[in-house]
Amino acid sequence: MPSAGAVASPGAYLIRMQLPAEREAGELARELAALGADVERQGTVVTTTWHASDADHVHFWREYTFPELVFFLRSWAGENRDRQAVVLEERPVAAVG
Repeated sequence: MPSAGAVASPGAYLIRMQLPAEREAGELARELAALGADVERQGTVVTTTWHASDADHVHFWREYTFPELVFFLRSWAGENRDRQAVVLEERPVAAVG
């Protein structure tokens, strides 16, 4: 049983982004959901909770190192200006369940 002062390790990473085009926001939301992320979308704003995998080093997430998600977003966006997301919020979240 963890002590009262213990902090739970993050088990997921929440990121809220705004994209320049609704079409691209919808495509990103669908692709993230297909990869197992929890996703919500309102217009051009996509909020996703990316669950940790073996590729992620959750002990570094407080320093914003979450390689699997970063790699996916960079690869997905490429050079397409309509896919260049502006990050509105990002933070680790504790594992649920």
